[in-house]
Amino acid sequence: MSGRGMSAGAAAGLAVEFHLLGWTSIPGNSCGGRYRPCPDGTTPTLVLAFALTFVGYIALLVTIGKFTDRRPGKAVPAALAVVGVLLALWPGWQAYLWLRGPVLDLAWQAGPDRPSSVRGEGVWTVGEHGSTVVRVRSDALVAHTAHDGDRRWTLRAPVRESVCGMSAGVADGVGLVAFARHDNPCDTLWGVDTRTGRRLWERKISGVTTGTDGVLAADGHVALALTGTGVRAYGLTDGRRRWSADLRGRKTDETCAPRVVSAAHGTARAVVTCRTGDKDSARLVILDNATGEQRGSRPLPVESPVDTVMVIAADPFTLLLKESDERGVAAVLSYPDDDADPVRIPLSADDENLAVQEILGEGLTARPAPKATISSGTLVVATGKPGGYGVDHVSGYALRDGRRLWRAGVDGVAGLVPVDHDRVAVLSQNGRLWTFDAADGDRIGEDDGIMVRTNRLATRTQLLRADGTWIVVNGEGTEEPPLYGLR
Repeated sequence: MSGRGMSAGAAAGLAVEFHLLGWTSIPGNSCGGRYRPCPDGTTPTLVLAFALTFVGYIALLVTIGKFTDRRPGKAVPAALAVVGVLLALWPGWQAYLWLRGPVLDLAWQAGPDRPSSVRGEGVWTVGEHGSTVVRVRSDALVAHTAHDGDRRWTLRAPVRESVCGMSAGVADGVGLVAFARHDNPCDTLWGVDTRTGRRLWERKISGVTTGTDGVLAADGHVALALTGTGVRAYGLTDGRRRWSADLRGRKTDETCAPRVVSAAHGTARAVVTCRTGDKDSARLVILDNATGEQRGSRPLPVESPVDTVMVIAADPFTLLLKESDERGVAAVLSYPDDDADPVRIPLSADDENLAVQEILGEGLTARPAPKATISSGTLVVATGKPGGYGVDHVSGYALRDGRRLWRAGVDGVAGLVPVDHDRVAVLSQNGRLWTFDAADGDRIGEDDGIMVRTNRLATRTQLLRADGTWIVVNGEGTEEPPLYGLR
């Protein structure tokens, strides 16, 4: 009789435990569907919870009834039931972990953006192992520790000015950020020590008309800034003027303007668009970082106004180029060698389209987070079926010849980031993290396929790996946290 009492208590205890674990495992108190699936193990846990509720209730009633028929009182069966509950808790927890599988839980989150009108413009990771994450907002730069999310420092934008540009990365701990007044050129340039949040220097430039990606670049000991007519270089740490490159057209009837600048390993590259009469053209200009001397100039395959130009990677230089002409160039161009023809990967193929750009939502405009990255000589990019509305795959293209190497289904791409030198991590919209070998698409790594137990993905997001933590950065930080860590 004592064994039956403990068994009934164990069933009842497991029922309560599985109810608690099952319902509390659901992020945001709701799940289901393609893009908000329930975490692994939720359904079987809840099914067991209801089954054990029925079995445990009946077993307790029968056990107590039989016991009281022979002996007066209910204290002994109640005590046996309690013992059964306690004995079942640990095995129940282990069974739940087995059903659920590994998960990434919310380790920390930053407070919401205030005022609510601001938005995130881009992000840097700095320090050893990316120990600090700097989120650049339209009104300020805010640094957080990657491990626990504590705010390290805040640097406010000038009064009545908003961020209109930032460098893709930092060099020697110095990042570049540009500001503009309302409906004015992007003409205030700062060099910022990202370790302390101190403004190192400020310069006024003849800024580009509107802020965009590729306005600034940092490399070696120089800071590069686009102007209305070319590229200007400053000392990275002191802001002293180094050189200026005039990229205007040489013909009297030719009007040219720089669109983006990028720099790596002592070489700067600028894309310049031109118009001569009623004809459009574009070229890639290669400059020496130290002197501004022009090392070369190559025509880009453009015959109509350029609709989109975005630097995907500085090394090897990889460019997203799209003309306004629907029959014009719409491709990713990669330059593994400045003297060789670029490798062209069309945005639209017979069986898939490359979804490099963000289309909906606001934020992350000064430094966008394209759904593409370069790893181990491979372009890893989000893709979708032609004519479809969703992004349901990730594909790898060889930069040496543009050939597709692999494709894998992921059910939406919220962000992707290189991990180590040969892996790429992909966070899907359905809350699962995948890690792929960039060369062949094999799924590898201890976090591959792990469920992310959060529904806090905004429209525009960026995935980072810093200091042993997965970090999600949201472009809009009002309804959802501006950034949060997962472990």
